[in-house]
Amino acid sequence: MKKTVTYFIMIVSLIFLVYFSINIGNYHIPPSKILSIIFSSVTKTPFDSNISEYEKIIVLNLRMPRIIMVLLVGAGLAVCGAASQGIFRNPLVSPFILGVSSGASLGAALAIVFLSKLPHSIDICAGIGGAIAVTAAFLTARKPDGSIPRLSLVLAGTIISSLFSSLTGIVKYIADSETQLPAITFWMMGSFGSVSWETLDIITWIIPINIILMIIFAWQLNVLSLGDKEATLLGMNIKRWKIIYIYFIVSTIGICVARTGTIGWVGLVIPHIGRAIVGPNHRSLLPMVALIGAAFMLISDNIARGLTTGEIPVGIITALIGTPFFIYYLRKKEASVWN
Repeated sequence: MKKTVTYFIMIVSLIFLVYFSINIGNYHIPPSKILSIIFSSVTKTPFDSNISEYEKIIVLNLRMPRIIMVLLVGAGLAVCGAASQGIFRNPLVSPFILGVSSGASLGAALAIVFLSKLPHSIDICAGIGGAIAVTAAFLTARKPDGSIPRLSLVLAGTIISSLFSSLTGIVKYIADSETQLPAITFWMMGSFGSVSWETLDIITWIIPINIILMIIFAWQLNVLSLGDKEATLLGMNIKRWKIIYIYFIVSTIGICVARTGTIGWVGLVIPHIGRAIVGPNHRSLLPMVALIGAAFMLISDNIARGLTTGEIPVGIITALIGTPFFIYYLRKKEASVWN
């Protein structure tokens, strides 16, 4: 009953936060007009004559798709973070541990420098780069007998991340300092500034489906988090379920990074907040971190686009909020719950 009330409060709070976010922007639109625009758009009824075309464009074509993207990315990063920490049994693991973010960053940098005239080049190259990085991490960690130890995979991901980050540095070095280098730098900081309905095409079904499947199979994640020996004694096919969950994580993170750049700390910090609220059971933890992650990302984006007349990359805001929290977490030594 207590968890149900907590979920209800989170959902209602997120709805109010979404409405509040629609009202944030350099161009002020009265709340009554915003409600009227949304109502007319949903019900397919004629718009009020007092509402200008410009106001409709701002609400429906600029703010709404951005908010949807923010919610999806925040929920996806948070759930992937909780799943990663469960699989690797380490509360300090983030969903970027397998090198997907560094690989996607290299792909995006190459696209900006060499393929900028091709449509969707950044999305495609970022996705390919992330897939290559993860594949390289698996091949590096794989033993001759075909097994992939958890610690070896984490270390391999760290090595591959370092390698791809170095390659990205080389691409930045040869990039044009007037146009290409600023574009690479801004993309790597993470931003929702270029979001439109067109950029929501594939992300609107990949992320929700992956989140739902991870929640459905959460009991397998509970068993995996017990350790390989315990999971084997319970009859679980460890290798298969690890591959399944890693696929969910990599595909979700890959599409998030491809569309919005690298946004850190969400997948590292939010799972700890979720565990403090509902406990370590992933069947209740994953839905909670999805709600908290969406809210956290929405708050961060509101700060990013409302703090100044310009727009601050949202990755900077998440780092500024996440770093103090994690310092507090380390000082309190909450990681002992995993011992």
